[in-house]
Amino acid sequence: MTRRRTLRPMRRGLLAALALAACVLIASCGDATPVAKPHAASDRVVRDAMGVEVRLPAEVRRIVTTVPGLTATVIEMGNGARLVGVSDQDSKLGALAGVPRIPVWPTIPAEVVAGLEPDLLLVDLTLSNRDLAVLRKRFPVTFATDSRTLAGVRLSFERIGEALGREVRARHLVEELDLARREAHVDGRPKVLLLTQTDPSTMVLGPGALLDDMLRAVGGVNVAWDLGRPSGDMPVETIRSRAPEWILLTGAVFTDALRERWASIPAVRDGRVVDLGADEFVQAGPRTAEALRRLAGILSGRVPR
Repeated sequence: MTRRRTLRPMRRGLLAALALAACVLIASCGDATPVAKPHAASDRVVRDAMGVEVRLPAEVRRIVTTVPGLTATVIEMGNGARLVGVSDQDSKLGALAGVPRIPVWPTIPAEVVAGLEPDLLLVDLTLSNRDLAVLRKRFPVTFATDSRTLAGVRLSFERIGEALGREVRARHLVEELDLARREAHVDGRPKVLLLTQTDPSTMVLGPGALLDDMLRAVGGVNVAWDLGRPSGDMPVETIRSRAPEWILLTGAVFTDALRERWASIPAVRDGRVVDLGADEFVQAGPRTAEALRRLAGILSGRVPR
């Protein structure tokens, strides 16, 4: 009888210890555990392009980018050597040849990012908006940029410059963009179709796409002004009725067969179908200012098509 009374408290203590160990194990294995280093007295708080405060080390040494335009911006600001990870859409040549790749579609894998141990993770709203909340929770150093508009690109330059301690270089990029916005202009408000796909459906760019904002900035009119989203289907009948004077291709292939079917559209009839064929028109970065000038030059006839 005495022995039983002695064992019961021991059994209860053992069970409690096992339960505690199980709780610790579960907590340590959770996917949502933030990957963050302890705060240091020298840490800085910087606002990203969304106005969210991000705590960063005094000197950023390990940078991960998820969009080629952000990679180009980091390099332009003199921090290319600190890139420890870039998107799988980035160039695999030159200085980026040996940099680890991160798949970014359909989602950015948190475990791959965690293995790179970034102290700055750059994510753009255009391509990774649905990943942002998850990444912020997992990586407190997640820093959002905004390439939906020229104003967003401008602000992103400023905020990235502050995050990297490269304010002077950021100011140079901002000044270049501001100058291009003042100089790049076309008269007559030409009607333009921004065509991204022709088969199996006709896909175009609308409000919320950077190229749409660039077109507005130089004085053009997007015939998909009422699309209601950055990209989507547009019926061919609607395109014909709106009679675009220019068709700018951003990934679409304009075949001879399509040219025959669309022969009555002014842009096709007058030979004003142009393949932009350059990433700077859809990827915000250091080349956006020059792309803005080129866009105005094409629509005004100053740049060879």
